[in-house]
Amino acid sequence: MAGSKDGLPSKDFLRGKLFPVAKLCVKLGIAALLIAWVVGEDGRSMVESIRRMNPLWVFLCFLALLAQMAGTAVRWKFLIAKELNVSFYEAFRLTAIGLFANIFIPAGAVGGDVVKATLLASKTGKGKRVEATISILVDRIVGMAGLFLLTLMLFLIFLRRIVELPPAAGFLAYALTLMCIAGLLVTVVLFFQDFIFRWSLAAKLLAFADRWMRGVPGSIVRSVSAYRSRWRALFWTTFFSAFLLHPLLMLAMFFPLYGELNILPEAGATMTAVAYGNVASAIPLTPGGVGTRDAVIKTLLSSWGVPESSAATAMILYTSMLLLIDLLSGIAFFLPDGWRKKENGCINTAEPECAECRK
Repeated sequence: MAGSKDGLPSKDFLRGKLFPVAKLCVKLGIAALLIAWVVGEDGRSMVESIRRMNPLWVFLCFLALLAQMAGTAVRWKFLIAKELNVSFYEAFRLTAIGLFANIFIPAGAVGGDVVKATLLASKTGKGKRVEATISILVDRIVGMAGLFLLTLMLFLIFLRRIVELPPAAGFLAYALTLMCIAGLLVTVVLFFQDFIFRWSLAAKLLAFADRWMRGVPGSIVRSVSAYRSRWRALFWTTFFSAFLLHPLLMLAMFFPLYGELNILPEAGATMTAVAYGNVASAIPLTPGGVGTRDAVIKTLLSSWGVPESSAATAMILYTSMLLLIDLLSGIAFFLPDGWRKKENGCINTAEPECAECRK
């Protein structure tokens, strides 16, 4: 063990090794507590309900989530610069690897992005590595912007129903709505920073954030703004996220809920609850939002008249299918990669052969 001269662990060891592990343990503990609250005291009754349910609804839930995962790979493919020549196959493979990595990396959902960025950057020429990394960041931003946009639309459509929520559930919905508004404002700032940071106050705030976070906000803002010239791709991928990918997650929840209730669940309540649950899962409180998402969706569904036991059973099945897909995505590690060294070029590029390829 790395330690200081007096035998105690060094600060570098505590920050680099111990702190991430401790942070992951805390997040896992929070997730476990939230899942325990969702399940409630009568776990045996839930198991019996799952055993009685037609497996078709669970399978359809799995298929909807699988289709959503494939759709995220397609979205990322259209955001990757053409110069990188990433095939659809490789986009799917790296997306699957990222999902698998989400389970085990302390950074949560962002941990998979780090793995994707590392693998993609390692296969591109040195001059293309920034573009490779930024494409993953932009894909994450577009996905969240689509979710925020859809959630705000559902908030306006079902405002009367949200106003009638009990105080605790209502506070939760309003807080997550404000988070969506803030998220969309941040997205606008990222893509239009060269206009916004002309104002002295905005420039001072960015400089302060740069000093506090060691230059990370400034570098992100400058890199992302370069995508503004591809506004058509940004528009259509955001549209694709808001009106296809995120509705697939809502559909995935609809199937086990129907299987549990044996009647059609109210579409507006299901869609709004799942949207708010996915917004809550973006908060880095638990690994991949597990537990946070479950608690929010159960709270809102039960507040809108769905029996707590039915909401909890459907939510546990939904989360189980999500985790199953993440685990099965590990198969992508054993698939051959889609990168090939060209006869007179760099790996996966159209450039003349560089010194790195000649090594």
